[in-house]
Amino acid sequence: MTPHTGIAALDWVLSLLDGWGYLLVVLFTILENLFVIGSFTPGETIVMAAGFLTVKGHLDVRIVFACSIIGTVTGSNISYFFGRKGGRQALERYGGRLVDAERILAAEEYFERHGPKTVLIARFAAVFKNFVPVIAGASRMRIALFEAYTLAGALAYTTLMVVLGRVFGENFDKALAIARNITWAGLVLLLGMLAALWVGRRRYLRAKVEALAKEAEKEAAKDAEPQG
Repeated sequence: MTPHTGIAALDWVLSLLDGWGYLLVVLFTILENLFVIGSFTPGETIVMAAGFLTVKGHLDVRIVFACSIIGTVTGSNISYFFGRKGGRQALERYGGRLVDAERILAAEEYFERHGPKTVLIARFAAVFKNFVPVIAGASRMRIALFEAYTLAGALAYTTLMVVLGRVFGENFDKALAIARNITWAGLVLLLGMLAALWVGRRRYLRAKVEALAKEAEKEAAKDAEPQG
């Protein structure tokens, strides 16, 4: 018995978990983290369903956990190096209206200071999880930091999804609702953090401009004084 979502295509994939569970977990967690493609991939649903099947003894929980980690890290790295190699051109070409030259420049400044926690939080943020790695790559975020926080996020994400599947698998709609609420809460948290940083940056730039203007006024006043 496998969980059902009411979506025919997805339920067909879930029905294959008994025989192809480990491969499907790796495949869907890779796809879930690919730029653009990930927005349409139900990776978390597959991991939760696989978690449920570990309770029934159809799959081994340790292997499911390892497959999810491998897929999540692999997909994130593909997106990261896609962004790192293609840089701005790739983002502008494939990012549509969400990404433009001005936003990329702001992202580069942002990832210099706040990249690690963004990579971690984005793991639980609807919409953003598959965009952040490619922006991190294009922004030249240090690879060691990216890998460390990607792994930390993958561990936390996999643990949560497997536990949800094991605990609420008999009531899969509830598991899906909880996962959805978590990802939307993650999105709100990430957007709130970005908004706070944006406001802080605007205030900093305004204060800097005002300070430079005052300094220029002082210099101009000195130049205007009669020379004795």
